[in-house]
Amino acid sequence: MLLLFIGYLTVSRCYAQTWCNKNYLPNQPVVPPGGQFALPESSSTPLLSLRCSPIISPYVEEEDFSAGVIVDAFVTYTHYNGTQPISIAAEDALQVSISYRGRILSEAAARLNSTSELRFPLANLSQPRKQPFIIDCTALYASSLSPEPHKFSATTALLYVPRPTVGSVTKRDSRTGALLVKPRGSKSYEAIFPFGFYTSFDKYLDNPDLRTIDELKAQGFTMVHPVPTFSNWTALEKALDRMEELNLYLVYDMRHTYRDIGALTMEVHRIKHRPNLLLWYTADEPDGTSDPLDAPRITYDIINTLDGYHPVSLVLNCADYEFAAYASGAEVIMPDTYTIANDPKWSAKYNTTCTEDFGCCGCDNCRGELEDISRRLDDFAMRLDVLGWSRDKVVWSVPQAFGGEEFWTRPPTGREFAVQVILSVNHGARGIMPWIDPTPAELKSAASQLAKALTSDAVKAFIFNPLSTFERLVSNRIDIGMWTLAGETLMLVANLNEHGTSIVTPLAADLLLREIFNEGVRRAVGRETKFGLELEGLGCAIFIMSPRVLVTQGDEF
Repeated sequence: MLLLFIGYLTVSRCYAQTWCNKNYLPNQPVVPPGGQFALPESSSTPLLSLRCSPIISPYVEEEDFSAGVIVDAFVTYTHYNGTQPISIAAEDALQVSISYRGRILSEAAARLNSTSELRFPLANLSQPRKQPFIIDCTALYASSLSPEPHKFSATTALLYVPRPTVGSVTKRDSRTGALLVKPRGSKSYEAIFPFGFYTSFDKYLDNPDLRTIDELKAQGFTMVHPVPTFSNWTALEKALDRMEELNLYLVYDMRHTYRDIGALTMEVHRIKHRPNLLLWYTADEPDGTSDPLDAPRITYDIINTLDGYHPVSLVLNCADYEFAAYASGAEVIMPDTYTIANDPKWSAKYNTTCTEDFGCCGCDNCRGELEDISRRLDDFAMRLDVLGWSRDKVVWSVPQAFGGEEFWTRPPTGREFAVQVILSVNHGARGIMPWIDPTPAELKSAASQLAKALTSDAVKAFIFNPLSTFERLVSNRIDIGMWTLAGETLMLVANLNEHGTSIVTPLAADLLLREIFNEGVRRAVGRETKFGLELEGLGCAIFIMSPRVLVTQGDEF
């Protein structure tokens, strides 16, 4: 059976009447695009931000017998969604509780500026269902400044769903942003680091012997995102079957049909039974084409009605156009910030300038530097926090893996690609989905090495452990992320400079070093008290550092 889609592969090309709601053709007028994210106002007096979210979503019948809600209670001087005034005295004690329909499920003592995890038996709710349970969260603050405790309230939607008769469940951990999957043949869930390309299907992924899929597995990737159109459904089914055999997870792309309810329904019913389905992918750069603001959310609701066991994802291309409306339609939000070998101020395709109000240069409001990637990720994370969605949604990254067309004079080198990935993870990306495969051999080799490193148990044990503490150090265009757990530290480091440089970290100099990935980084020698690194131009690495123990003769370090 043929499944035909209308569309073609796009790489942030400006094929709509406007792009990011900006005019971009010569002789068109400059018209401010509007749609900018509204930053919250500051407050001269303290406010309490009380937020709560399920620890895991969804909880599943016969798999989960207890549930948890994470409660954040932080004092702020910014009017985030739902903040309430608080009169702070010397006391900082809170009494927090969660309830359902007036019945307390769990309660605990807490403090201001803390996070609590409250757990309860799922039997205390009614029978599992597809509709969410609305949980009430309450914090009581007793202060010497008030005769009565001050009550703060919030709500969250908890999913406790029937066990699916076929197919799989992808769960989300709101503490770490991890996706949890049950690998083929396993009885328990584990965190996955999603790393895999948007992948051309016709004449690449669909080759008769399916060797491309075998190669992707051998190269260390954990997921594949076949890009439509799919001209032959039988060939697609064979490819997906092979992915399932190899435990390669599927991102299913409905970019061309996500606004067609009939086609969308047919596709969801065809795919939702697959055990290796990781997530759905709906809108591809809807902010660029100015799709109806409610389109992603409408599709999201339909998918959850038809399925409800897998998250929804989408990619946004614009720096700042109607973020809240479009991001409401997914749990996984991805910016595609293509800044390498590109002039973000002059459009080589349209021979016009690019500004905040006009033009399309392939990287909206960019500066032409690697920091464009980290700024976009940081901006998205900030907006999710302002909206109260930071535990309900997660940000992934779409590194550039193409070039030599339109706005981009060449593809990234292997090192440029690696720096994009390290930088993205340091700035909150919990999945890596480069555009596009096939890609140059040097870049693919770097991607393979990084995939094997980031998806390793050693790295996941830090990034996806809620007990890890995270610190980021940025100095002279060296970007370092450090996750510390049980005395050990995972370090991801990237030099964004084209030239070599060095840095001294706050860590002790006598740490033992285990190399997970290295491209042009070495330990500095001669440091007596602090751990230093020497980095080649665009050098990057992943290390695990441990306290030095008693070394006996023959030990190496």
